[in-house]
Amino acid sequence: MSYTESIGSYLIPTQGIFVDADTVVKTVTQEIDIGATGADHGEMLCVRPCQVYRLKFTMVTELAGGTSTAPTVLFKKRPTPKSATGETTMGTVTVPDATAVGATIYLDITPVSLAVGDAMEISHTVGSGTPTGKGFWSVDITDSPETAVNNTELTLSA
Repeated sequence: MSYTESIGSYLIPTQGIFVDADTVVKTVTQEIDIGATGADHGEMLCVRPCQVYRLKFTMVTELAGGTSTAPTVLFKKRPTPKSATGETTMGTVTVPDATAVGATIYLDITPVSLAVGDAMEISHTVGSGTPTGKGFWSVDITDSPETAVNNTELTLSA
């Protein structure tokens, strides 16, 4: 039997880290305009060991269109929140031209383990042509086989 848990069981917005509070809000509650200039959309802090195995982007209020080079949504693992030092790309979701509202583009990846204290940063690159498209990112997550004992970022309180 399997149980589904929400992303909030594993990842939370890094509130208080960003100077611009709107960036944090956009991470979880506002759609990303992949037709606009490429941008970072904030990051999520890992609060429970997990493995990310699928990356997704769902078109919501505007279809993806007008591109000769498709826009992409990037998911990056950061060993230190708010720092690009040592970050690695977990995967890149390419959103093809004419992806309709309601459609979800997904990418299965080799599971990436996130330990407590790691962060996942979300950004996008704009395509070329006259790109349009608005939607939400999401990920599929499972428990990590890690334990508190071997998680170097988790320290037992005195």
